[in-house]
Amino acid sequence: MVYRVAQEALTNVARHANTDSARLELGPADGRPLVLTVADDGDGVSADGEPGSGIRGMRDRAALIGAELTVAPPSGRRGCVVRLALAARDTE
Repeated sequence: MVYRVAQEALTNVARHANTDSARLELGPADGRPLVLTVADDGDGVSADGEPGSGIRGMRDRAALIGAELTVAPPSGRRGCVVRLALAARDTE
């Protein structure tokens, strides 16, 4: 599922972002066993509020594995950040 979210996020960059670069990061972060981040400095997320089928598909996949998905512009910059965070580890 993580692979498919990464694939869709990168496909969205290629199709919609109008940029030549993207950054993909994968690893543990913030107490989560695995966090995927795909970021670009392109045109950003559509402002019409209606997600496309790619974003809906990513949300469905995140829900299937109990992960948290956010799709938003980066703070104070152009572009889009897709972040998929798997559930936090049980420390008990």
